Amino acid sequence: MGIFYQFCLAVSAGIVLGFLGGAIKAICRKKEYSQQQVTQARKVLARAARVAKYLTFLGLVLGLIWCVYFLVLGAVSPGQAEYANNMSELIVAVLTVVSIVFAFLEFLKHADG
Repeated sequence: MGIFYQFCLAVSAGIVLGFLGGAIKAICRKKEYSQQQVTQARKVLARAARVAKYLTFLGLVLGLIWCVYFLVLGAVSPGQAEYANNMSELIVAVLTVVSIVFAFLEFLKHADG
């Protein structure tokens, strides 16, 4: 676990430094985009948001089904209750992250339009 911890620490530090470097670069150099490039980027973002909407809905429905399964498993088999609870928490955590990403895509889609 120590090696895995060091790996996660190194990746996190690299990501933070990359974001800071990208922010400094973006502040120093402002790009000008043509109207065609802006329109094309919005079309791609709209398609991505559409796909993300259906994938998010699919994930939420599957998450509901499996959370109900683990709820019933914990009620029927008390020895499996802790496992069922942990699995349900994991499903909810993953779906929360997916929903946040979807909400961000929707925000980007509607921010300027």
